Order: sequence, then structure tokens, then C-alpha cells
Amino acid sequence: MVNGRLRCLGSIQHLKNRFGDGYMITVRTKSSQNVKDVVRFFNRNFPEAMLKERHHTKVQYQLKSEHISLAQVFSKMEQVVGVLGIEDYSVSQTTLDNVFVNFAKKQSDNVEQQEAEPSSLPSPLGLLSLLRPRPAPTELRALVADEPEDLDTEDEGLISFEEERAQLSFNTDTLC
Repeated sequence: MVNGRLRCLGSIQHLKNRFGDGYMITVRTKSSQNVKDVVRFFNRNFPEAMLKERHHTKVQYQLKSEHISLAQVFSKMEQVVGVLGIEDYSVSQTTLDNVFVNFAKKQSDNVEQQEAEPSSLPSPLGLLSLLRPRPAPTELRALVADEPEDLDTEDEGLISFEEERAQLSFNTDTLC
């Protein structure tokens, strides 16, 4: 979903390759000291990798696929499994959920950026904020306090309201 429209741009694998964040490498070690060695190894061999999680005997890194091939990742990891006390490791691709979350994050980042930049055209979110309902008791007090002389004795206590409702619609065109 981008800007209120549901978009289907290709197969699951195509979406992962095109919009995913690369690989998640999870390493489980035999001891916490080995984790420090694994972190040093990643800093030297995969400097562009981002440390996502670090626990007692487990670390998880995110590595963009544009920096290195899957074969190179496995080759480097297999060379140090015994040396670094690695009990096991896994390399996985970004999930489709991650792809969706990234789309949503990019959309919310764009909205925040548009709200920060002054613009001559009102943003859709700015227009929606104008449609916020105001509390009815405050409105009633204002009507009665501002125009008490306009009410006839027969009309006293009778107030009619014209109600407008905002409608929100979504276009769910698919491109697959």
C-alpha cells in the first residue's frame, strides 16, 4: 500500500529482491566471549553490515545484498566456523513482511518530510485535520451565548443541525 493505494508489483521473490534489505545473518556461539570475536570478524570482513541484535551467545546482522553475494557470505562464514566458536549460523532473505514494513516506513517518512516543508498547497493530512469533530457542548454554548436575542419564545430550546460527513475512499488497483 502506497499513498492509499494497494500495489502488487510482482511475485514474492521479485518483491524481496527489488525492495528487500538483503540478508539477515544470525550467528549462535558456544560462549559470550565468542560473540566478541564474531563481532570483530564482522567489523573486519563485512564493514557495511549493521548489527541488529546482540544477546548472550547470539548476534544478528543485516547485510545489503548489493555489497556481497550469498556465495561470498557462506564462503567467509565457513572459513571461521571452527576458529570463532560458532555453534551454528543462518543466512536468510528479507521476509515479505519486512518489505511491507519498509514501504510503510518510507511512506510515513515522506509524510513527515512534507509536513516539515512549507508548501503553498495544503497537504491531504492537513485537510483531514480540519475535519476533526469539535465537541458539541462547546458549540451549543457558543450558539446560545452569541445569539440569544435571535431566538423567538416559540423557538427556544429548538436547535437544528446540518450534518456533513467526510468520506474516505481507497483505490485498490492491482498491477500484477
